[in-house]
Formats: sequence, structure tokens, C-alpha cells
Amino acid sequence: MKMSSCERIVEVRVLTDKPIKIPVQENTVVEDVCTEVAKILGIGPICRHLFSLRLRDTNTWLFPSYRMQEFRSDCVFDYRIRFKVPKLSRLKQTDLQAFNYYYHQVRKDVINNNVDDLNIEKHKGELLGLGVTDMYRVFIDEGVPLDQVEADYKKYIPKALLKNHFFFIKPKIHSSLSKIKIKKEQNGWYVKEEYLTMFDKIAPQYLTENYTAKIFHNGSERQVYVQVNPFHESQPGVSYRFDPKEDWQHLCTIDDLCYISVRKEGTVEISRKNGIPFYFSFNSKLTMYSFVSLLDGYYRLICKWTFNLCTDVFTPSLKVLHALKCHGPVGGQFSYSKLEQKRNNKPGSFILRESEINNDTYYLDVCTRDVSKPRTYKIEKVKNGDYLFSYDGKHYSSISELISAYRKSDSSLELLECIPPSEYDRSRLLMCAQDDMKIHKNPVSNPEDCFVTSSPQIINIKHLQVYKGVKKESKSGIMDHYRSIWNNQKDGRVAASMKVLKPEHKDTYLNEFLELVGSWATLQSNTVVKLFGVTLKGPVSMVTEYLNAGPFDVYLRENKSQMKRVDLVEAGSCLASALWHLEEYGITHGNIRCRKLLVSVHEENMCLVKLCDPGLHKYTSDEVPWIAPECYDDFKLTKKLSTADVWAFGTTLWEIFSFGARPYSPEYLEKEFYLYGRRLPLPAGCLIEIYNLMLECWDCDVFRRKKPQAIMRDIKQILYQVFNSRRTHSYATAFPKARGDDHACTIESNTSLRSDATAETLLATDIPSGDLIPVSDPRPDFNALRQRLTVENFFWKGSDNAYSVQTLSPSISAMLYHSETSISSSLDTDPNIQSIFELDKDCNVVLQGKIGQGFYGEVFKGYLERADREPQPVAVKKLKSNALSTTRLDLEREIAIMENLKHRNIVEIIGAIHEPDISLVMEFVRYGSLETYLKVNKETLKTETLLKFALDVACGMDYLGKKNIVHRDLAARNILVASENHVKISDFGLARFVGQNNYYILKTNRELPIKWYAPESLKDGRFSHLSDVWSYGVTLFEMFSLGEDPKLQCCTNDMDQSQLLSALESGSHLPCPATCPQPIYVKLILPCWKLESSERPTFSKICETIQKIRLTQS
Repeated sequence: MKMSSCERIVEVRVLTDKPIKIPVQENTVVEDVCTEVAKILGIGPICRHLFSLRLRDTNTWLFPSYRMQEFRSDCVFDYRIRFKVPKLSRLKQTDLQAFNYYYHQVRKDVINNNVDDLNIEKHKGELLGLGVTDMYRVFIDEGVPLDQVEADYKKYIPKALLKNHFFFIKPKIHSSLSKIKIKKEQNGWYVKEEYLTMFDKIAPQYLTENYTAKIFHNGSERQVYVQVNPFHESQPGVSYRFDPKEDWQHLCTIDDLCYISVRKEGTVEISRKNGIPFYFSFNSKLTMYSFVSLLDGYYRLICKWTFNLCTDVFTPSLKVLHALKCHGPVGGQFSYSKLEQKRNNKPGSFILRESEINNDTYYLDVCTRDVSKPRTYKIEKVKNGDYLFSYDGKHYSSISELISAYRKSDSSLELLECIPPSEYDRSRLLMCAQDDMKIHKNPVSNPEDCFVTSSPQIINIKHLQVYKGVKKESKSGIMDHYRSIWNNQKDGRVAASMKVLKPEHKDTYLNEFLELVGSWATLQSNTVVKLFGVTLKGPVSMVTEYLNAGPFDVYLRENKSQMKRVDLVEAGSCLASALWHLEEYGITHGNIRCRKLLVSVHEENMCLVKLCDPGLHKYTSDEVPWIAPECYDDFKLTKKLSTADVWAFGTTLWEIFSFGARPYSPEYLEKEFYLYGRRLPLPAGCLIEIYNLMLECWDCDVFRRKKPQAIMRDIKQILYQVFNSRRTHSYATAFPKARGDDHACTIESNTSLRSDATAETLLATDIPSGDLIPVSDPRPDFNALRQRLTVENFFWKGSDNAYSVQTLSPSISAMLYHSETSISSSLDTDPNIQSIFELDKDCNVVLQGKIGQGFYGEVFKGYLERADREPQPVAVKKLKSNALSTTRLDLEREIAIMENLKHRNIVEIIGAIHEPDISLVMEFVRYGSLETYLKVNKETLKTETLLKFALDVACGMDYLGKKNIVHRDLAARNILVASENHVKISDFGLARFVGQNNYYILKTNRELPIKWYAPESLKDGRFSHLSDVWSYGVTLFEMFSLGEDPKLQCCTNDMDQSQLLSALESGSHLPCPATCPQPIYVKLILPCWKLESSERPTFSKICETIQKIRLTQS
């Protein structure tokens, strides 16, 4: 094949003898090459992100968007796993080929002495053990005789060990190999995992990367050594030291990172959650990008898969997915669960996702009117670049064209609303994340803050001194604002602002006031006005930080001639940081305006502002420029949607660059101005990059609207690249000074309060006139609202990011809890609060999100916490809040039955919680229900696997029969998939013990799964082991039809019990599925549906039949 003039070949070394040669075009980037190599090696879409290219025999790694044509034609690259997965079992379960590659990478590094951790003298015994293990693997995996493997021992032993200890090695190898006892379960994969486990114990620092950089420290330039290891036992993340002989000092975890900015000369600004940036300078751009791409890659694989920390080091495939609103390879189970949680399987809602198995393949999970669960369709990219859709067999030029074709469709398939990916999705894509029972660390305040870094507290009114002559009443007349001094024992006299609730309004407005206090008290950020605490005895008030320079809009108008363009950018970056902190804490501000920014510092080389609290705000028509279009029908929604804060941020940024002017031109106050796609004009003198950022915040499509962390990253990049962060050196102040070095904060000021010409005053916050909006109003019906909106393609993020870790001091927490005025949210119903239950005195159960529900119960994922063990994932079945008393008896009966069961094909009970509500704690089964598993994996499931599933279920049911238990609800939805080759029976809510007659008679009228019921159960309410056999036959139909609904063709309404019974008694039964081999249908499924129950096979007989079929199949 002839190459084009701009095409050349690059050589990529892999762990085989022969390198892979990849043709590259002018626009081919590193990620393209990595993807092509992954395809050739059979590495799937999930784990391909663990790999990267490294310049041959160097420590320089390339970032995904780097153009391959930038390198010389003679450059050779190594393809290696760069990002470490903390659990081997996760890597093995996700992608065997990636696991195998990791094994051979480690093996090669060990043999070639390329592992820094390994000391030959210290670890010679362990290294010899690794070599013997590898020899055993070759014997088992490749069938090479042991004596031949032993003769070739030099292939398996590290070269340095052979050189230094040659004489003792051979006898040791012979002795070790002769002692090995071959066990049936020890296949090659088992041996590889044992090898890697042993290796990890002696080389825990493997894949740690080390860099040499420069920083500006204590007035001079110094060399610094930087180490990155996200899984270090005591210092996970980034550490540094100035001398190789010193101990490492911890800098931050990967989760602490916010964004990274780079400059072309090789300097880097890295911002952490606590707001203190640190700066490194590298000798070369390639080294700098190698370091930045390491942090960015780990951030994607640990925290947010959809987000790049640095705009210059981006992942090209992410941009493609973002444009399509497409998820990565999250898997069908995640997708099905998200559709149910976010849209309750509303017809027309759908998720587009990458295949987790094959590259160039997508899946469309869509909710339809005819079935309760989503249906999955395949979209495959074919050779000519078209996309083949499995639903209609047609080719489309793009996925966008395909989706548009079904926006308004006459067929049963309608694609009305795409559910996009979220930054807060916790899916299997976070391959490098620690177990998700780890507590999320919220951002902390700036350590350089020179006062009051503790949580808010209840303040004794005696410790406050109030300037009585400096008082401002809000227009509503509900609040009074005072300048004051707080005599704080720790920090001395601190200037403060008091926001006092008037005594006559206490009964009416205390609830709203406490809601405001409760949310603002959780925030700790150096870009947000600090809440010191509240007073309760005497006047009820908020006591906040006092900022003398006043509101930023007034300051801009009065000091326009002194304001530089860089001042405006820096102020905007402060607001961006505040917005991001709000999102991280799950708080929606609802009133972001330039007047809500208070000037903190304005000096020659610094302009810092802080965002104050929103107050108790009533929206008016002249605020349309700040209101997001999805809130036009109800402005109060602005208080509930974090996406609306982003729109308001854009308008506030416009105010800043308009020097405090407000967009009050009549056309700007009309909703239609924005609905028709028009936007506020470019402010005079504003950087085009800043205006583009505003436009991204004003996107009507809320999914494409800029996210807070991306806003902060991009505006900081502008500040760093264009204005060099206003530092004396571009890498100055890499590390925080000691507190004693900071210049002291202003404690007192004789300047009077500033007065805003528009009567929006303030010290810390304002309350305009008008009635208050009760925070306790019920949440609006988002779906109904969406139907009324005239703007298409809105999408509400809902509570994706609404996790708020309370940081109130115990005194305030107690106040909120014991307040006589009820708070709007209940601890019992708030989904953001994790519930903890005591299973016994040594064991707690921590509840997390809901993963399923049944007739009377809801199932949650949780963790079992014991003092001396790792947390164990569990499933917790709880009664619904509206459950009847009879259902409590059902759950108690289920617990009583499960306590007596112990079988590998039955879900294990761990315990029961009886207070405050009865709950059943069971083992967590990883892959969820068989019903969903069949639909999601129908492309790859083989008959052999389905027969193994069928055998597992039959064995479990045979065990139940011996225990005199009838299940009465056997169906694919109640079978759980433990692994790719193992299923378990669950949900014993309808199960009963049978008497001497071996059957149970239904005693109560209730909703039952009749499509799975035998004729005698429908007719007489009689249940036995043989009626379970009938249900088993229907379950087999579900299995071998790969998740089809068991619907009788002759039955117009199979939910009508009499009609269904009549059809069954007339001899009708489910047909042989198209995907089911005829012998399986005839020999295994049909016998289960004998009308006479005594003619049906027992489960013991069914097990024998399956074994015979499996033998003939093999």
C-alpha cells in the first residue's frame, strides 16, 4: 500500500519481540497511536486509558494530544501501562489482556533490573521466588515440561541476581520446583496474579515517577525533587524534597488538585483545593508536559473521568464524547441504573455510551413504551466511516444524524432526551480510584488565612462590640446590619459584620435564616466571605468577616481609572474559585452578582474579591440577564439549580469587565433576547478569551454550559499565560510561608460603612425589600417544567453534585437539630446524608445510594464497617417509607428463611437491623440482576455461559427444595450475577416453608408476578417445588432469549390472570427463542411446562440434564 506524502511510520515497542509499526498523518496524535496499538493487542476501551507512550529508554512520557509529526522520524516509542491500578483484582476482572500486559511489563522490568525499589541483596529470596513462579506459569500456561523450563532458568531470573549469586541459584530453583504441588484451580491467570501480588509487596513504589524541577523559595531559586505516587501509604499524591538525603514532604493528594496552567518556557502553576498554588520550572517542555500529563491522567482515573486539569494537555477523545453527549465505556448496568434514577425509565430518554469491549462500537440504551426496562441497540463504525445501526440495519454518516432521524419517529423507537455524562458519575471508568467507601475530602480553607480557620460557632453576645452609629436596615425591614468587633480569644479583636434578625420577625423568618446559616457554615474557602458564627441569646444574627472596601460593583465604578485589565481577570478568577467551591459543597448560591462580591485586597500587584452569601432574595424582572433560561417559568428555580449559577457567573463577569455597569438596556431585560440566541455584547477592552468564556457560560444547553471547575481552570490559564500570575517569578511561592511571615490582617478600621447608590448595601450580605422566599417550598416538578419551556434540549443536573459534608461545630449542629422551628429537610429523607446503622456492637452498616426496588422493599448499596477489617460492600433491603404493616411481616419472614440458608448459588445473609426500621443486610453481588445483565451483554454471551447460569440456578433451587422452601418469585430479575460464570438466587420476599403436603396455599390477595406462575398456582393458589420448576422454565426462556419479556403470543393481556390461565390450559406456551439451540429448548425448557405438575422434572433431574447437554456441547 502506497503512503501519502505527509504520512510516515512510527515504531512502537511492545512486550513482544516484534515492534508494532503505525502509519501517522499530519494530525495524528499520541492517543490515536495508543488506541491503534490497543486494538492490535486486544486491550479494551476501559483499560486503554491506563497506557501511554514513552520515548524509548527514557523517563519522558507523551501526553494524549501531542502531535506525532513533531518527533523526528527515527524516534522509537515504548507502549506501557503508566497509571497504576490499586487493586489487581479490578484490573483482572475488567480486562484480561491489560492484566496480562501488566504482568509481562512487570516481569520484563524485574528481569532487566528496571525496578528502583528492588535491592538485589535485600530481596534476593523474593526475586528468586518470582522467577520460580514465572517458571511454574510457563509450565501450566504453555505446557512446557518442567525439566525443560528448569534448563532455561536464566530466562526467568533477574540478570543482576544471576551475576552476583550464580552458584546458589540453580539448586534453589530445583528444590523449589520439586516442592510445587499442582492444583486443579491453579491456572495461568492465578499464577500471574500471585506473581504480581508478591511483587507488589516488595516493590510498592512501582510506577512512581520522579522529576527534578526548580522553585523560588525563601528569596532564591532552588532545585527540588518531586515524586508522584497516588497510593503511597503515608503521603499519597505529590511529595517533594530539596535534598536526596532528606525525608519526603507531602504536598497534596491527587484529589486535592483543581487545575494546572502551563507556560511555554517550561513553568507550571498547580492549584489545589485549598487555593494555594505552587509553581515548578522544568528544564524542558517535554519534561514539563510529562509531569503535567501524569497528574492529569491520574485525576481522570481517580476523580473525574470527563475532566482534564490542563487545557494544553487534553484528551482528544473526551472532546468527541462531549460533543455527542456520549458516556465513556461505563457498561450497560451503570447506564440502566442511571436511566431509572434520573428519568424513571421515561419513554424517549436514552443514554449513548462507548462499548466497554470493542473499540469503534457504541451502544444506545433507550427507554420505550412497550417494556419497563431500557432496550439496547448497537452502533458500529464500519470501514468506510459510516455507522451501522442494529435497530434498522441502516448506515448513517454520523451518530448525530442517526439520533436526529429518531427525534420524531413513527416507529416504537423515539430518541427525545439524551442523558449526558456527569463529572460526578461514579462508574467503573475510575480504574485508579481507591474503594469508594473512602470519605471524600472537601476543600479546606486557605492555610494562609490569618484568622478564624475553625468551623463556625455559637458566639457569646458579650464578646461582640457593636458600632451603634453604623447601622443599615434592609429594605424588607427584617434585618439590621452592624459593623462590629468580635473579641475572639484565639485571634484577639477581629473586625466583623453582624446581620441581625429583628426580634419581631424571629418566629416568621427563623427557619429561612437557619437554612442560610446551615449552608454557608459548611463553606471554607479563601474566596468566600467567612462566617464566624451565630448569636442565639439576645439578637439572632450571623457574624461574618468584615471587608472594609465594600461591594465590588461600586468599587469598580468609583476607581475605574485605577483598575488594570489584569485586576479584572484576577477578580474574575476569585469568583470562579468561589463558584467551584460552592459546587464541591453541593450549594447553589442563586444570587451571584457583582454587588455580591466584596473587595478583599487591591494593591499594585493584586486584586482579590470574595463572594458573600445570597441573602434572603426575591427575584425581579430586571434580573433577567442573570437568570438562566431554564428558570424563566419560575425564577425560584435559580436557588436550586447549580447550572443557573454558571449563567449568572457569566453575566457577573460581564459586569466586572464593564467596570460595574449593569446590563439594564431595555432589550437586555427581555427573555426573548436570550431565547433567540442573542447575548450581551463584548465589553470595551475585554480580552476575547474572556468573552468566549462568558459565551460558554451562556449556553442554553446546560450540558454544554461550562462547568465550574473548567471555568476556574480556563480563567486561571489566561491569568497565568497572559499575565504570568503577577508573580515576580513565574514559579514563585511554590510552598506556603509560615503563618508568622504573613502580613497581618486588618483587625479594625475607622472607615465608616460604604453605601451603595442602589441601596444594595453591604458588609457581608444584603436583603432587598419584599417578601422572603421560603426555602422550605417543595421542590418543583422538573419534568413538568421542562415541558413548558420554549427552549429545547435543556437538561437538569439535579442532585448529581449535591453531596455536602457538614462542617458545623457541635454547638451549631445541636442548635439546628433542637431548634423549635422545623427545618425544611428531614434527616430521614435527605438523600445527601449517609445513614449509619448498628448491626451489632462491633459492626456498623453505612448506607449509600439506592440500587434497586421490589414490591415492598428498596435495595441500597452500603458498607459493613468493622474495627479490625477492611470495609465490606453489602446490599441492604429496607421497607419503603409507605409500606404496610403486613409487609413488615413479609420482610421478617424473608429474614427468617434466609438465616437458614448457606449455598454458593444463594445470596448470603449477613445480618438484620431491627431499629429504627427493619432491614436485611446481604452480600453485595457485583454485576446486578441477570435480567439487566442479559440485555447489556447479549452481544457477547455464549450458550456455554447460559448453561452454566442455568445449572447454578437449578442447584440453588434443588437446595431450597431439600430445605422445604418454595421460592414463588423465581425470575431473571431475582437472579444476581456474581461473576461472568456464576449466579445466585435472591429475593425471598414471597418464599414460604411448605408443610407435609409439600405445597403452600396462597392465603392473601396481593400483587404477584403471574407471568412466571404455573397453572395450578394461578387456578388454586397452590405453590410447590414443582410450581417453582415452571417458573424456572420461564426464567430459562428469559436467559436464552437474552432478556426478552416472557409474553405469550396468543394472550392479548398477559396481566389478566384468567386469560393467562385459559391460554396455558389450552396448551399454549412460550416459543423457542431465536437465539436458543433447539435441543436445549426441547430437552430442558419444555419439560418444565408440563400441565400436570407431577410430570415435571425435579431440580435434581434438571441438574443432570444440564450436565449432559454441556458434555454434548463441548
